[in-house]
Amino acid sequence: MLNELYPQAVEAGISSTEYWSMTFDEIMVQVEANKKRHENKLREQAMFDYSQQRMAIFAFNDPKNFPKFEEAYPFLKQIKEEVKEAVSEEEVRKKEMLSDQEVMRQNAMLIQETRKRKQAKNKN
Repeated sequence: MLNELYPQAVEAGISSTEYWSMTFDEIMVQVEANKKRHENKLREQAMFDYSQQRMAIFAFNDPKNFPKFEEAYPFLKQIKEEVKEAVSEEEVRKKEMLSDQEVMRQNAMLIQETRKRKQAKNKN
């Protein structure tokens, strides 16, 4: 059965080297995921093509009121904001990590000082 499915799976985007190490269920999930990704890519391309045609007609008929880039592709602003949000979250994590490192460094220094005092006390 897997031998019969092999050409179709490779055609659907599964690597020929990965295919033989996958279970039947994994193969089917990967085929469906690849199919969905391809459909989304086609849908995206169609949306861009349609927008481009609309803007070309708009530019020909009313060039003075041609929409700005951000107005023509409003979703790009959302993506930009999401990227900024992710970057700011990463900065917060870095600050927290540095703060944690500083606390750990201070604790390590306090432990070393305590050990030195104990050693000095034991010598006396």
